[in-house]
Amino acid sequence: MNAAGPSIPSLQTIIVCIKLDQRRLRGILTTSVKQGRGRPPDRDLEPRVYRATLALYAEVGWAGFNLDVVARRARAGKAALYGRWESKENLIVEALRHRLSAEPQMIDTGSFRNDLLALALNILDSFTSGDGLVMLRAQVEAKVYPELFSQAIDEWQSQNSALFRPIVLRAVGRGELPAGTSPALVLDAVGGILVNHVLWTPASKLPALAASSAQYAERIVDFVLSAVGYHAPDQDSEPVLHVSWMVADLHVL
Repeated sequence: MNAAGPSIPSLQTIIVCIKLDQRRLRGILTTSVKQGRGRPPDRDLEPRVYRATLALYAEVGWAGFNLDVVARRARAGKAALYGRWESKENLIVEALRHRLSAEPQMIDTGSFRNDLLALALNILDSFTSGDGLVMLRAQVEAKVYPELFSQAIDEWQSQNSALFRPIVLRAVGRGELPAGTSPALVLDAVGGILVNHVLWTPASKLPALAASSAQYAERIVDFVLSAVGYHAPDQDSEPVLHVSWMVADLHVL
């Protein structure tokens, strides 16, 4: 009895099988492409993370800085933070650089007194409603962790010097200040008084200071002007010099 040979599929069956295989292959390729694409990039990730980073740093400083807290506040995965910045050291430095890139432009009102008033108001606003504490912490911690903060702070201080020294130099050129007046002395006097006052003001009274910042800035600027021999363009009398020793002491401090 002859055994039956293997059945040969018809041409129609072969065509159906080929079409099924093609469909399966397209499905596999499509799935692979979709998996490779992953989630779309989070375009708002950097600003959210930078805001959370600087806010936390202002609160706790470097010693208390924690990447888990940043991720939670920024509504981001910790893996995304490590994938973008690799370490918390890189993150804080990049956040500081991002913040510094938004520094104000050079002040030039044509009047030395008005220039100092604008500078004083910028400083007060930064500490009472902005992130001035961030930079104050970073300046202090640049002395403690120079390998981490010193380069960013040096760049920031150089930028400030380029922005604000010309205020004093222009005043000397206009005859509003005596020849040889030190820009560092004048700027240290204004900035030092304001920062010291903010630090000594109880937190409960900071809102009142913010509300009266224009008046307080004017008092401090006029105090400093009386110390450095300021001569207003329409002022014919001799400049007042009786408090110069106090400003000199502030510069030393």
